[in-house]
Amino acid sequence: MIDQEHLQRFRELLTDKKQILIIFPENPSHDLFLASYSLFTFLNNLTPTRILSPSFKVKLPTSIKSFVEISQIETELGKQNLLISFPYQEEQVDKVSYYIGESDQRFYLTIKPRVGVAPLDSAQVEFSYAGTDADLIILLGVDDLEQLKQLYFGYESLYKNENNHVITIQEFIPEFGSLNIDMSTESSYAETVWQLLHALENMQTDGDFLKTSILPTLLLYGIESNTQALQSVLLQPSTFMAVADLLQKGASRLYVLESTQLSSASGSPKKATKTKEKPIQLHSAK
Repeated sequence: MIDQEHLQRFRELLTDKKQILIIFPENPSHDLFLASYSLFTFLNNLTPTRILSPSFKVKLPTSIKSFVEISQIETELGKQNLLISFPYQEEQVDKVSYYIGESDQRFYLTIKPRVGVAPLDSAQVEFSYAGTDADLIILLGVDDLEQLKQLYFGYESLYKNENNHVITIQEFIPEFGSLNIDMSTESSYAETVWQLLHALENMQTDGDFLKTSILPTLLLYGIESNTQALQSVLLQPSTFMAVADLLQKGASRLYVLESTQLSSASGSPKKATKTKEKPIQLHSAK
């Protein structure tokens, strides 16, 4: 189980946060991705939250694909500021000014060159977005900040700003982060996130959001996929507590159903499909 002091600190860091970033590395396991997505969905119901990855290439199982909004996963961090750039020569920039047209409500930026010097070539002017506004960053499964690529390079100060807090959820204690949640004794990232959400349940403002969403099913899938349908040596008493709680909240065992169907289709002995599963009723994500 996660240390109770860490759980309390996690709750404290979430208080009055205006913008949260949840970041996971590229090519995550199903467990790591579903844990990250579930944490994002839950927190986004409390406060504005974004979920990001340097590159999202996970092939999702058919059984859960329809319950995950891939469009919500971003690969670029900066969206706050419009950045205008161009090749710079000192003579071409003598004065920079702007004005707002009252009649057409447009913003005009004027770059005046020195007398006798050719003005800037408009074809060389580039537009992009940069900068972000966040006061809490949660990193799941990130070994090294540099592995975040474009989500880190150029934004180093965001991760080191004393006014921001960085929470890491990892199987070891990294050299960065203001709160390091060690999940080395847990069966999976999904089980770890279940503990975090369990500790945050009384912060919900929209009833029992966890119980009325698809999150219990997604978290249970993550746990079962990382423990070979609860047969791994990684199992702990807390794992069964998580499974029981998620089932009580309406989780469906999609991983088991999927595995059973695959075994049946491949000609496995009837014993693999001996136990009949009850018809499942999926909760729709709100």
